[in-house]
Amino acid sequence: MQSDMDWNDLKFFLAVAQGKSLSAAAQSLGVSPSTVSRRLDALEQALQVQLFRPHRDGYELTEVGQGLVSAAEQAGARMQVFERNARETGDDLSGPVRIEAPELLGQEILLPALIGFMETYPRIRVELRGAVQPVRLAAEEADIVLRLVRPTQGNYRIKKIASIRFALYASTDYVRRHGTPQMPEDLHRHRVVGWTDDLAFLTMATWLGGHIPGLRPSLRLNSFSAQVEAVRKGAGWAVLPEFIASPADFVRGLEGLPSLNADLWLLVHEQAQTLPRVKLVRDCIVAALRGWLRP
Repeated sequence: MQSDMDWNDLKFFLAVAQGKSLSAAAQSLGVSPSTVSRRLDALEQALQVQLFRPHRDGYELTEVGQGLVSAAEQAGARMQVFERNARETGDDLSGPVRIEAPELLGQEILLPALIGFMETYPRIRVELRGAVQPVRLAAEEADIVLRLVRPTQGNYRIKKIASIRFALYASTDYVRRHGTPQMPEDLHRHRVVGWTDDLAFLTMATWLGGHIPGLRPSLRLNSFSAQVEAVRKGAGWAVLPEFIASPADFVRGLEGLPSLNADLWLLVHEQAQTLPRVKLVRDCIVAALRGWLRP
């Protein structure tokens, strides 16, 4: 006999889908493997479908299960937002605000502004995640998101907030020792700091290769902050945002190349946008960005 689905069982489904075993799912949820197994059985019985098939290394999703992962992530995220908002409506100027932003932008522009913000609003708890690889918007893991590419998914209100200009930079020390390239092809005789292969799709990586075919980085790194530090220490040339490249430390090269301009998009979750604490953090972020970047 078919029974009603327990929405709480979605978290067990997602934990097994991500961990690929009962033990990994149990560890992430803080329960026993038998509890995970029992909740999965209940979910499959309620839905009248098989979501996983056991195999030698654990559990793998069936075709039906694979088709339900995205919907389960969205449903779970919405339930979290619903519960969080319901708990905190009695005190609108307290509680968490989750922000996701490109790593260097968060570190250099947002963080100083947010530290000052917390002096004024000490009961608002800010979570700032900075990464090159962004969160999945379909999973709705953040209240406020900053992106360099206009997203096409997720339940967010989207607005272009600024433009970031990138160019080629090296340290003053490197230029003193090795000079500057006069023509794009001269860069083949210089050291170049680039991105690891898994991040070769980034605009900053493809832009330089598009202007200088066959260019091979001498050093590959997987974060902006690491690239900035490497260039500062004399590792070579890299494509960096203008806002980080102070004339005292960096020299711009190949100024004849067209600039790389990337639009910066501000996203605010639809279910969080009316919360006063989210509005305050959003306004703080907008003011900080407009103080540094072009509109």
